[in-house]
Amino acid sequence: MSPTETEKCLNHPKFKELTRARRRFGLVFSLIIAVGYAIYVLGMSFAPGFMSQSPGSGSMTYGIIIGVLVIISGMVCSGIYTWWANRYFDVLNGELRKELGHE
Repeated sequence: MSPTETEKCLNHPKFKELTRARRRFGLVFSLIIAVGYAIYVLGMSFAPGFMSQSPGSGSMTYGIIIGVLVIISGMVCSGIYTWWANRYFDVLNGELRKELGHE
């Protein structure tokens, strides 16, 4: 793209909406994952007794359960982000490309 085309794209309202939405959405999911991992690490550091306890008579511990839940929550967040990106961001991107004549 030429500098004028780049400028036109950067100043387009749909481009601004797209980048703002992606930034906000990505930040929210990044924080969710970071908080989950932080809670897990802090739990292992400051509550090792609790994390090593078994909720039942088996060998499964709270630490393992919480760790698996953190991993699953990461997968769920990734899936939601991908679904949302395909449903919303790709549509906005297509509209923007069409309006700028790049389709």
